[in-house]
Amino acid sequence: MKFKNFKELSVSFVACALLAACGSDDPDEMPTVTVASSVALKENRSVDIISVGKDDGSSLSYQWTQESGPTLTLANITSAIVGVTAPNVDADGTAVLRVTVTDSANQTASATVSVLVANNQLPTVTAAFEGAVEKSAVTLTASATDPDGSISSYLWTQTSGAPVILTGETTASLSFTAPSVSADTDLGFSLMVTDDDDESASVVGTVTVTPVMVTYTVTGNVADAAFAGSEVSGTLAGTSFSTTTDSNGAFTLPLKADDDETNLFTNLMVKSSGTAGLEYYKFVPQLTADPVQAAVAGKVSSRTQVSPPAAKADTLADEGANAVSINAVSTALYSLIVSANNGEVPADLDQFTFVEKSVSPDELIEAAAVVKLLTQGGAFALPEGVSNVLELLTNTEAYNSYVTAAENATPGIISATVNDIIADPELTPPVSADSLAKTYYEVFPAAPGFLSRGGGRFDFNSDGSGAETFSRGVHQFTWTLTDGTLTLTYADTMGSFYYPAVAVGVAGLTQAQVDQLNAAGVNQVEVQSKPQSTTMKRVIEGEKTDTFRIVTTVKETMTPVVLTGGTTITTDGKLEQQTSDQLMRNGDKLVDFKLTADDVVSDWILEHYYYFGDPDYGYSDMFADLFEVSADGTGVARVLEQSFTWVIDDKGTFVATFEDGSSVHITKLDQSGSDIQVFSESYDAEGNLLAADTDYALELENGVIGTFDLTNSEGKYWNTTINQWRKSAWDNGNLLWDDGFAYFGWQFNANGEGYQLGSFQSSPPDFAPLFNTPINWMVDTESDDVAFQSIYRWKCGDVTTEACARRDWYVLKELEFGVVGPRIYVFEFEERRIDSQSPWYVARGLGPRLNIYEEIAFDYWNQTAVPAAFSRGMQASRPYGAGGTGVARLVLEPSQTPAVGF
Repeated sequence: MKFKNFKELSVSFVACALLAACGSDDPDEMPTVTVASSVALKENRSVDIISVGKDDGSSLSYQWTQESGPTLTLANITSAIVGVTAPNVDADGTAVLRVTVTDSANQTASATVSVLVANNQLPTVTAAFEGAVEKSAVTLTASATDPDGSISSYLWTQTSGAPVILTGETTASLSFTAPSVSADTDLGFSLMVTDDDDESASVVGTVTVTPVMVTYTVTGNVADAAFAGSEVSGTLAGTSFSTTTDSNGAFTLPLKADDDETNLFTNLMVKSSGTAGLEYYKFVPQLTADPVQAAVAGKVSSRTQVSPPAAKADTLADEGANAVSINAVSTALYSLIVSANNGEVPADLDQFTFVEKSVSPDELIEAAAVVKLLTQGGAFALPEGVSNVLELLTNTEAYNSYVTAAENATPGIISATVNDIIADPELTPPVSADSLAKTYYEVFPAAPGFLSRGGGRFDFNSDGSGAETFSRGVHQFTWTLTDGTLTLTYADTMGSFYYPAVAVGVAGLTQAQVDQLNAAGVNQVEVQSKPQSTTMKRVIEGEKTDTFRIVTTVKETMTPVVLTGGTTITTDGKLEQQTSDQLMRNGDKLVDFKLTADDVVSDWILEHYYYFGDPDYGYSDMFADLFEVSADGTGVARVLEQSFTWVIDDKGTFVATFEDGSSVHITKLDQSGSDIQVFSESYDAEGNLLAADTDYALELENGVIGTFDLTNSEGKYWNTTINQWRKSAWDNGNLLWDDGFAYFGWQFNANGEGYQLGSFQSSPPDFAPLFNTPINWMVDTESDDVAFQSIYRWKCGDVTTEACARRDWYVLKELEFGVVGPRIYVFEFEERRIDSQSPWYVARGLGPRLNIYEEIAFDYWNQTAVPAAFSRGMQASRPYGAGGTGVARLVLEPSQTPAVGF
C-alpha cells in the first residue's frame, strides 16, 4: 500500500520519455517581459522598478542594463525588481533602462523603461533684519518654502559683531537680547534652510543695534556782559556739544551720552564773541539726567532717545538740576585744577576729586580776581603774547608779571577785587542749610604723591550748637546762618599759647611797657589766644572739598610779667582779626572712605595719645603706634603693650577702647596709593578729648616689619620728605630748596658710618654738602627678631666713645620710586642724654612717629635749581629761595600756614 502509485508513475514517465525522444507536436514558447514605459525620479532619490516576465517554463532569469542618459546607480540588476538611484543633475534628463529575461531554453525577451531624472528645485528663504535698541529683546523671523518638497531644517548663525546668546537657532524664529552699545553697532546673521533633498538655501542680513541716549541739559548763565551772544561748548563722553548765550549771557546746552555711560564728568568753556582769548571755564563733576523722555515709536532711529533705565530713575531731579554759573571763580578753579593735574584736564570725577584738594585757596581767590580784571579789558586786558585766559593762569611767570603790572598801575587792585568777589553772591553762592555739611575737616593743599597733614574738625549740629576739635581740645560754639554766611560764637575756650617777640601792639603792649621789658632783658612774652567769634563764607562748593574764607576774632592776652623790683607788666588784652582761605573736606561725602571690619583687620601704624619714655624723661603726645588688629574684635598697641577691643561705628570710624577706658577714634579722610590720611581723636576714660590730629596711617605689608638694605650708593643720601607734603614745597615735581628747610637727611655708608646732613655752605645752583656731622649706624634685633636700625647721631662730651643721641628706625615698607627717588617708610623715635652718665630722655618732637624718606643725589639740588625769582615786595605762596625750576606764584592776601608737624 505504501507503493500503490508506483506503477502508474513509472508508466507515465516512460511514456513521456518516449514522446520526447520521438519529437512533440507542442513547441516551447518564447518568454515575455513587461515594464512601465516611464518612471519619474528626482535627483538623488531612489525607486524600485518592477518588471513582469512570463514563460511556459518554470524559471526565468533577469538582467537590467542602462542604455542611455544620466548614469543611474542600479541595485539587484538580476532580479525582477531593480533598485534605481538618480545622480545629481544640473538639468532634467532621461535615462533608458533595459530589462532582459531568459528562459530555460535560452530564449530571451526585453523591454525598456525611460527614467525621467528631475533636477531638484532649491528651497527659497527670506527674513526680516530690522534695527533694534540696545538691551532689548530681538526676534528674527524667516519664511522658507520648497516648490518640489518640504523644508527639513533651519540653522541660524551669527557672522559678525559682539557675540550674543542665540535662542531658537534651529527654528524659523531666532531670538536674542541686543548687546549694550555706545554707538550704532551692526550684528551680522546668516540663516541656512535645507529641503528634503538635502539641498540648502541661505539668507544673510544685519541688525543695527542703536544705543539708548540720555540727555543731560545744562542750563546757566555767564556772569559777565562780555559773554553775551558767545559760544558755549561742553564735552561729554568724548563728544562735543555747543550752543550760544543770549543777550543776558543765559544758555541751555543739551549734552547726550549713552545710558550706560558712568563718566558724567564734563567741562564747559565760553568764548567771548567780542574779545579774542577772553574765555571762562567750569567743571561740572556730575550731571543729572533729564526727566523721563518718551521712546521713539515705530522703526528705531540711529540715536534712540528714551528715559534712563529704572536703576537711574530715582536719581532724576526736576529741570534745572544741572544749573551752573560760569564766572571768574569757576575759571580760576578750572585753571588750578588743570595745573594740579600736570597740565591735563581731568578725565573723570576720580581725577577731579583727587586733585581738588591740592588747590591752594589763597591762589584760587586771587586767580579769580585776575580773571575779573581781565574781563574789564583796557589796561587789564590779556598781555601781549598770551593767547587766552587759561594760558595766563597756568603760566606762573606770565601770571606774576600780570599781577605785578596790575598792582603797579593800581595799588591794592587785587585785594579790592577779591573783596568784591567775596561780597558778590553770584560769584560766591551763599551757603544754604541743605548744602551745609554736618562735619568739615580742615585740609591743606598737598603735593602729588603726598597727603595733607594737620588740621581740625568742625561739627555743626542741627540745634545750632557745634564744636571745633583741634590738636589740644575742643572749642564749643553756637552757630547761625545769615544770608549764606556762617557765624560761630564761642563759649569759654581754652585757647592756645604762643611766644612772640616784645613789640608795640602785641596783646596791647604800649611803647612804655615795651621799653620797660627791653630794659629788664625780656625779649619774649607768653600770649594766650582765645577765639571769640568766626565768620565762614564759602567761596567754592567743590565735589568733596569746599573752600571757605574764614575770619576769626581772637582775644590775645599776655601773661603778666613780674620784673625785678616787683613791677608787673600786664595789659587788658587785644582783639585781633585773622583772615584765612581754607580748604574744608566735606565729612558728609566720605562714604567711599568709610572703614570696614575687613579693612582694619591687619597690622597698622596709627596715632593715639600716650606717654612715651621713662617717668619724668618723656612726654605725652599724639604718637604713632603699631596696632595689631585681630578679627575677633581685640588687639594690641605694641609700644606700651596696651590691649584693646575695637568696633566700627555707624560712621565708619574705627574705635579702639583700651583696658583703662581711654579710647582712640580713627576716621579715614583720603587715600593715595597705599598712603591713608586719617583724623585721630584720643579720649580719656571719662570721654574728654585729650588730643586730635590729621596725619598718615599705614598698613604693614603682610604684617611684617622688613629688613632692607639702606646703604647709600656714592653721592646719594636719604632725604626726609614727611614735612614736604605741602604743595608749596614743590614745583613741577621738583622739591624746592626752600632756604635749606627741605634739606635734611642721612647718608649710610657700607662700613657702618655715615653723616647727618642738613648743614650747608651754599645754596643751589652751587650747593655742596658739608660732611661735618658724622654718625654710626647698625642693624640690631629685638628679642622677637624684629630688625631695626640704630643711628648714633653724636658722641657725648665727657666720653667721646659713647653716644648721647640715638634714633631707632623700624623700616615698614619701601617703594621702588616715590616722587624723586626710592621711598622708605620708617617708624622712628629718638632718645638723648646730656652726658654718658645722664639718663636717656625723649626729646620734644622726636617721640614715636611715621617718617618718609626718599633717596636722592646731592647734585639733585643743583640740577633743579634756578636763580631766585623777583619778589617786588610781594609774598610768594611758599617761602622762596633758590632751587627748583619755575617761579613761585605771587599771593598778596594773607594765607594760613598749617602746622609743619614732625
